[in-house]
Amino acid sequence: MHSFQKHYYDIVQRDLILSENLSTVSMLSAPKKISLCLGGDSTNESYVISSLSALKIITGQTPYFTQQKPSKQKNMITREGVGGKLTMRGPKMYAFLYKLLFDVLPHIKQFEGLRVPAHKNIYCFVLKDIFAFQELVPLFPYFEDLSSLQCQIHFTTKTKYEALVLGSSLQICFLSSKN
Repeated sequence: MHSFQKHYYDIVQRDLILSENLSTVSMLSAPKKISLCLGGDSTNESYVISSLSALKIITGQTPYFTQQKPSKQKNMITREGVGGKLTMRGPKMYAFLYKLLFDVLPHIKQFEGLRVPAHKNIYCFVLKDIFAFQELVPLFPYFEDLSSLQCQIHFTTKTKYEALVLGSSLQICFLSSKN
């Protein structure tokens, strides 16, 4: 069990039970999965391979190949590859979340925080600089053309407020909503 997963079970769950006046642990909200997508509109073979390799290096998990959406043209039979995508659950999800919060986000220059969740059970954001992942820095020539990394964190929450409370409990650095 990853230490961040242990933190969720030992500390965050107990805090949520006390603060939300819940009777059972099964009613608690929790992170469900994290989806990452890296790629773009380029169908260049080296770009697609770089996208897949970067995801593998960042997460330690094998991504799957994503293809272009089918066009309206009827003569387009084959769809070209455009990048990679993967989904993490369980210990790998907690390990990646820990790495993201405590290693990656602090390395981003002029990072002020993440926006408050806009949806009740999913939080989406984009990392424009994939070189905030230190393991990619020595391999810069292979990944210099890659676009931004799209991240989606899925929760088992029922309201935006629950997503905000859970995210804050997990140390996700949300910007304050005060103007």
